[in-house]
Amino acid sequence: MAIDTRRILRYRDQSLRLLGDSLEHVRSGRWNRAEDLLWGSLTQAVKGVALSRGVELDGDDAVRAYASDLGEETRDRRIREGFNRLRTFGEVVQGIRDSRSRVDRLFPIVEDITSAVERLWELAPIDC
Repeated sequence: MAIDTRRILRYRDQSLRLLGDSLEHVRSGRWNRAEDLLWGSLTQAVKGVALSRGVELDGDDAVRAYASDLGEETRDRRIREGFNRLRTFGEVVQGIRDSRSRVDRLFPIVEDITSAVERLWELAPIDC
């Protein structure tokens, strides 16, 4: 099976664009939009790595399972737990809105997802 480099590069471009946009939304306090963009960025990165290895992922469950497997393979907690970390993002945002917690609780989640996306793209063996 030939590796579809163009498609992988498209996933990479989308993933990194979404990541950058999400950081802008975090800085401006549009946290719900930032969460959506982080999900998209991480999803595109996982799909890109899978495709670089000749694996076609279909559906969110397959993407999450593959990310978990990649995290185990690389012994990288950020990749393995990325989607689970994102699930807590909404709860943290709600806590901030209810004034029960501080905005700085979002930053570790954002940092973990940013690191996971960057690490995932290091795993894709294409010349970017």
